[in-house]
Amino acid sequence: MLSQSQRPPPMTTEPRPANKILSALPHEEYEQLRPKLRDVHFKIGEIIYQPEEAIESVYFINRGICSWLATLEDGNTVEAGMIGPEGGAGVPVLLGASSTPNQGLAQADLLASRISSRDVLTEFRKGGELNRMILRFVHSMFTQVAQTAACNRLHTLDQRLARWLLMTHDRTIGDSCPLTQEFLSRMLGVRRAGVSVAANSLRQNGLIDYHRSDIRILDRKGLEDAACECYEIVRQEYDESH
Repeated sequence: MLSQSQRPPPMTTEPRPANKILSALPHEEYEQLRPKLRDVHFKIGEIIYQPEEAIESVYFINRGICSWLATLEDGNTVEAGMIGPEGGAGVPVLLGASSTPNQGLAQADLLASRISSRDVLTEFRKGGELNRMILRFVHSMFTQVAQTAACNRLHTLDQRLARWLLMTHDRTIGDSCPLTQEFLSRMLGVRRAGVSVAANSLRQNGLIDYHRSDIRILDRKGLEDAACECYEIVRQEYDESH
């Protein structure tokens, strides 16, 4: 019979976070992280990290979306990418950066598992599954950012709005998104009037409905048909990385 000191530690029965990276880690790796994770909540519109400020924490998102915004000198912003439960906000610190020129904004009510940059960097440098999964996530983000740049230059606003709504729908629960036209104009980098015209076009085709600060997807397949190829390219990349 094994003595008390020889017995292996008991397996934790505590449910893992919904984040796809954390939930897929081997037991031993996750147990190294678990005591260092803290649940945090951001309300829609709250700042997760500011441009050029030190990245002190990484946020593995369990629910909701962090918009990764490019910030210009005049204060205007445009969304370069979005991060949901497939990844984490603040990962540039794992690539050797101490800060980022971008802003992280909660696009919807957001729940995350926070860990200090120092602690997650220690585990990342061990070269295990956490390292592999984060690098795959970063590669997926590069694809998303590059495709977003091409989309913003080459495709119509109707197509871009359809793509953006689909990507948001993939990362949220249910068919309703609490989004104002002002918020959408900021994300897409266009005037509010342009968003209004594009949203009305999608509504007239029976793809969405909206009222005040709520947009509801009525026809997911139709919205996919209305979007450009950029949505499918990014979606396939994320599917292959998980």
